Amino acid sequence: MISLSELQSNFARSLNYQGEVSDCHIHSDHFTDEQRIQIYRNNVIHSFTDVLKAMYPYTLALVGEECFEQIARSHVLNNPSSSGNVSSYGQGFDKTISTFPKVIEAAPYINEVARFEALGDELKLNLHNAIENAHRPLSALNQLDDQQQQKLRLVSKTSARSFESSYSIFDLIEAIDRNSFSDLQLNQSQYGYVQATRNGTLHFYQLEHNEYLLLRAIENKQPLSEINEQLLPSIPSLVDRMLIAGFV
Repeated sequence: MISLSELQSNFARSLNYQGEVSDCHIHSDHFTDEQRIQIYRNNVIHSFTDVLKAMYPYTLALVGEECFEQIARSHVLNNPSSSGNVSSYGQGFDKTISTFPKVIEAAPYINEVARFEALGDELKLNLHNAIENAHRPLSALNQLDDQQQQKLRLVSKTSARSFESSYSIFDLIEAIDRNSFSDLQLNQSQYGYVQATRNGTLHFYQLEHNEYLLLRAIENKQPLSEINEQLLPSIPSLVDRMLIAGFV
């Protein structure tokens, strides 16, 4: 006698073409068990494709609906959701795009756009879940001596994250928003950060290279003593941009 948990597991695998339909014990009449489960498969693919479209609107706009749906189908079948909560589903979509060489050939920047959108979604989720690292405020720095300051680690805001691309992704996103591509130069590297706000909007800004490298070092939890001293003069700039939450 098969248990309920085994039946549920078999059914979940069959939805993604990874299990035998016969193991699901689906009742057949004028519809076969394969025909019946195909209805569920189509619903699953359609539902998760809608989730991906909502998460990757710029990617969708660039590749078109038909192409996007083909990529989405591959992603859904090869990355089944492990949770009933779909708020974080869709991470890694850029890797799925990379398995479509003709898409990459036509738009070599497309998985970078998807990576940008995935980062934005992650930052919004961080804010929604109120994730914030424990830290001391920058105003407490004057309580530390020079030796203590060298050992401290600056803490970046969880609502912002560094982003770099070998393509002008920030300019491309702005061009899509304006629906104007006349002055767009894509083959230029851009450095900066992406920031989410509590009202659900997303902002992005370019940084000078040293500012970007410093932000990366802070995100990597490097103490001040291990950060290239040529980057340290950029600390006030990151503070002014409210990218530093405090220190530990």
